[in-house]
Amino acid sequence: MSDWDVEVGETLLRRELHDRWGGGRYGGMEPAVKAQSVFLFTNPSAGEAFGYKYDGWHLDGSLHYTGDGQVGDQSLWTGGNKSLMDAERLGRTVRVFRSEGRETTYLGAFALADPPYYRADALDREGEMRSVLVFRLSPLGHVLKDSKDEADLDAATPEELPVEASNVDKYAAQRPDEPKAAVRREAKLVARYTEWLRARGQATVRHRVPIPGGGYIFTDIYNKATEELVEAKASAARTYVRAGLGQVLDYARFLDHKSKALLLPVRPSDDLIDLLIEYDCAVVWECRTTFERRAP
Repeated sequence: MSDWDVEVGETLLRRELHDRWGGGRYGGMEPAVKAQSVFLFTNPSAGEAFGYKYDGWHLDGSLHYTGDGQVGDQSLWTGGNKSLMDAERLGRTVRVFRSEGRETTYLGAFALADPPYYRADALDREGEMRSVLVFRLSPLGHVLKDSKDEADLDAATPEELPVEASNVDKYAAQRPDEPKAAVRREAKLVARYTEWLRARGQATVRHRVPIPGGGYIFTDIYNKATEELVEAKASAARTYVRAGLGQVLDYARFLDHKSKALLLPVRPSDDLIDLLIEYDCAVVWECRTTFERRAP
């Protein structure tokens, strides 16, 4: 049994921690056999650059921690992820630290919660969207809870937001998995359509929708007058229509609505219209200075 004597809230140089207790000096998830522990290191200022946007305290009372692996989908059975999953079986305590520069602050001891993890979408180091593991950690005794460690991702219900398609940079940030040129075209299409609706007395919003496990998805348009949920795509090509249909069907599971539609810059082929109608999804397309639609 280790003689662990680092106090909760204590700050020390990371090299001093490893000199005494072992474990790798540079990774985020490091088994430390001498301390009979698995060390987890958070870095709020750097973590988001690698898609670790879920880290921190959540409303469920647990500390969420994104798994090991900066490129591609994260695996549960390799690297630090395996070390964390094996911790209880091997009699190791999970100890969490917040690192800033060369120093690290001990937040306390934790154990995997039930359920121990969920999967979420995040960018990898190369800017590609991938599936990450987000572990849920329950405190064991006294731990340090600081406002800087709170995750800004919790919400119980969908939240209305203004349609911000005119702000292309902000709009694009919520669609990191799509080509930038396509996102710009899509944002302009959304702006033209919402202005067209506004001129007809129909107000629009969009939603930030919490998804099971953690994180958000963002809708494009919700027509408050007709209660229609609308997903916009930059092209009427098959790949865009198929992607848009999948997105609007996903959003529809979480939002009350009377109808759903796909917004496109031109009329799609009859075959694709039939596809959308089959899934009870209308299609709206731009036609010079107006918009036309085909509904189920």
